[in-house]
Amino acid sequence: MAGTLPPMAITTPREAASRAAETAPVTATVVLPAYNEAAALPGVLKELHDHLPPGYEVLVVDDGSTDDTAIVAEHGPCRLVRHRTNRGKGVAIRTGIAEASGDYVVIMDADATYPVSAIEQLVEHLEHFDLVRGNRISTSESMPLVNRIGNWMFNKLFAIAHGLESGDHLSGLYALRRDAFRRLGLEARGFDIETEIGIKARARGLRVAEFPIEYRPRVGEKKLSPWSDGLRILGRVLVLLLIYKPWVSFILPGILLLTLSVGGAIALSIGNVHTPYFGLSLNSFIVATLGILASFQLVIFGIAAALYGVEAGKPPSRALLRLTAQPVRFALAGVGGLLILGSMAKLVQLTINWAGDKVFTDTHALVLSTTVGVLGLQILSAVLFISIFSGRLSRFADEGHTDGQPEGR
Repeated sequence: MAGTLPPMAITTPREAASRAAETAPVTATVVLPAYNEAAALPGVLKELHDHLPPGYEVLVVDDGSTDDTAIVAEHGPCRLVRHRTNRGKGVAIRTGIAEASGDYVVIMDADATYPVSAIEQLVEHLEHFDLVRGNRISTSESMPLVNRIGNWMFNKLFAIAHGLESGDHLSGLYALRRDAFRRLGLEARGFDIETEIGIKARARGLRVAEFPIEYRPRVGEKKLSPWSDGLRILGRVLVLLLIYKPWVSFILPGILLLTLSVGGAIALSIGNVHTPYFGLSLNSFIVATLGILASFQLVIFGIAAALYGVEAGKPPSRALLRLTAQPVRFALAGVGGLLILGSMAKLVQLTINWAGDKVFTDTHALVLSTTVGVLGLQILSAVLFISIFSGRLSRFADEGHTDGQPEGR
C-alpha cells in the first residue's frame, strides 16, 4: 500500500522572504534608537520588513520608553535591546552599534521621517567610504522654520570651526563601518552624537560621503528641543574645538596676549601705573608679568589639548611632533632650569641687600626675578607633562601617521 503524502505547506512570498532573511548571513544592521515612538514604530518596522533584502537585520534600542515602544518592537520583525531608564540618543546609538551583527551599521531615527529606500544606497556607498550621510531635503511641513535655521547655522559653524565641508551634519540617517565606529571613541549622550561623529570623522581622516534624501513629517511627539539640545550641540562643538583645534583656541591667543603684554610694558616703561581706586603704585613690569605668565599658560593648555586629542586617537600634526621631540624637550628643560637658578640667585642677592633696617625699594628687580622664576618653573613642569605622552607620540612619528594621514585601515 502506497504511503500517504503529508499535506503540502503553503508559504506566502512574504514568509519566504522572512525565512530567507533569517538564514542569510547578516551584512548590515539597521539601528533604530527609540524613545516613546510607539506611534511611528509600527509603520517604520513594516516598511523596513517590506523593502529590505536578505542580509539585513533591524535592531530597535528602546531607550527607557514609558509608552508601548518595547511592546511594539517585541511583536515586530526586529531584535530588541532595552535600557531600563532614558539615557539619551547618543547612548542608545552606541548600544545599538555594539549589539549589531553586521559589519555595516545604518542609524535611522524611528520617527518615520526618513525614507527606507535610501538604506541600500547608503550601504552600497560603504564599499568605498567609511561614513555616508543622507542630506535632508526638507520643507516647511517636515521641519519647522526654527529647526531649519538652526541646522543652517550649525552647518556653517562646523565649516568655520572644524573645516567640515558643506552638508547636513545633523542628519539622523547615516551609515558607517563598525571598524570606523571603533576608531571614533564617541562620548556624546544626547542629540549631539551626530555632531561628535562628523567632527571626529574629519579629525580621524575617515572617508565621508553624502547624497540627498527626502525628509518627511514625523509621526508622534517630537523629542528634540531647539534650545536645550541646540545648546548641547554648541557645547560639543566648542569642546571638540579645544581638543582638535588647540592652535586656534589656545596657542594663537596666547602668542597674541604675549605680544600685547610685552608691547604694553614697553609703552608704560616711562613711569609707574597708578590705580586711583586702591591707591597702589605698580611698576609696568607687573603688566608684563601677568601677560607673559598667562600667555605661556594658554600655550601649554593648547599643547595639553593637542596631546589629549592624540590620546583620543587623533593623529598628531607635524608641528606637534617637532615641538614635543626629545631634543626640544631637553633644550626647554635646560632653559627652564637656568631661569629658576638665575631667579633664585637674584632673590638671594635682593634678600641680602634688604637685610637690616634698610627700606626695600628695588621693586623692578623683585618683580622681574620672580617672573623669571615662575616662568622657568612653568617651562620645566610643561616638559615633564609632555614627557608623559612621549611614548605614544614617538610611535606615531615612527609609523609616519600625522594629521591628515589616518592610521592604517
